Amino acid sequence: MSVIPALQLPRTLFARNAIAVLPEELRALRVRRPLLVADRGIVRAGLAARVTAALGDDLRPAIFDGVTENNIYSDVNGGAALYAHADCDGVIALGGGSVIDTAKCIALLATNPGNIADYAGIPDAHVRGAAPLVAIPTTAGTGSEADIHAGVHPDSRSTSVGISSPHLLPRVAILDPELTISLPPRLTAATGIDALTHCIEGYLSRNDVPLAKLIALDGVARAMGAIRRAVADGNDIEARAEMMLAAYAGGIAISMGLGPAHSIALTCSEQGFQHGILSGIGIVAALDGMASHQPARASALADAMGVSRSTSLGGVIAALMRELDLPASLGELGYSVTNLDSVARAAHDSFCNLSAWHHPSAAEFRAMLSASMGLAET
Repeated sequence: MSVIPALQLPRTLFARNAIAVLPEELRALRVRRPLLVADRGIVRAGLAARVTAALGDDLRPAIFDGVTENNIYSDVNGGAALYAHADCDGVIALGGGSVIDTAKCIALLATNPGNIADYAGIPDAHVRGAAPLVAIPTTAGTGSEADIHAGVHPDSRSTSVGISSPHLLPRVAILDPELTISLPPRLTAATGIDALTHCIEGYLSRNDVPLAKLIALDGVARAMGAIRRAVADGNDIEARAEMMLAAYAGGIAISMGLGPAHSIALTCSEQGFQHGILSGIGIVAALDGMASHQPARASALADAMGVSRSTSLGGVIAALMRELDLPASLGELGYSVTNLDSVARAAHDSFCNLSAWHHPSAAEFRAMLSASMGLAET
């Protein structure tokens, strides 16, 4: 009898005002002194104060708000130092993907020696557990609250490197759509596109986890149905809730792996552009090629997207991004490149391709990048 691949999920609570249950969840994890990881935007928006108020007097957190937009090693090491100094015993992540990924790395360093450079980008690094982590997303994008991965940049001019371990899966995910209402339209659009691309690329990965494949398709349908409304009216709580579920589905989807779209997105992440936009540009560049190798799944994707099966799926995503006032190509983004062959080789060598159904050659990556840059191939 064949073994059915397991689907790992955190304990998940989804509702308006779901943060009200946070104290109960922390006590169940035996956390008495949490470190609240956020960024300064989250603090200015008053969301950190809402969480602190929900915790009450018995669970006063130490607060680390030093996470940058594209999180870097020093963010992680600074948060880990505060965790140790404040004698914390658990972590709360409140924010988007950079915050949650940073919190995952801090939780890792709480129970493992060294600093983050000893683990990030090192596939055979031995991870011995992690501190209890509760993830509370404030964007509907990365789905990091539902996966075993974390990404971090060595510095602000470096490409992202990854860490993957079952220990990085949050113990609890609290999905409260009210926390995403203050997200401005452009970030709502960019993080929503990120969620959509995660669902698509995870669905097309070669790792077959049947339940996760079904959830990925559901996430595609939810994102396509709600993203325009969420961007147009940030107070549309139903649309916000749908996008939050789509993002969570995306986190589950990429637990099956990624592919050439994220190989492009991560390779081109060294110039400080927002990750959600880059992942959308990557899927626009790569999706039709990916779909050509899996016609049955491409048809299922078209159905979930609500478009004709004969339609260019990459073209559909490009049109959606432009409708949402996002660039849909590296040329539109303003990405600059001096050596296209070097970028193509780096994309070909990316770890994201390990789970790709078809691993494009360096020449295929060059063609995708050239088209996205608007360059004439010679």
